[in-house]
Amino acid sequence: MLGSLIAIAVVGAASFCAGWVLRDAKARRIPRRKAFTWAALQFVEWPLFLWLYHRARPKRTTQSS
Repeated sequence: MLGSLIAIAVVGAASFCAGWVLRDAKARRIPRRKAFTWAALQFVEWPLFLWLYHRARPKRTTQSS
């Protein structure tokens, strides 16, 4: 029972992170093929990608009118 709950939590977290990567790729207009490749890699190694994404995320810029 506990093992099943842990497995569901891990798969849920990995799926959430993969969805995050796909949404971010769409916003950046990255080609779909590359986005799916990144999402697949991210699904396998989601803790590392989460850490790297936080460190490599570009800074937001504000545009003055």
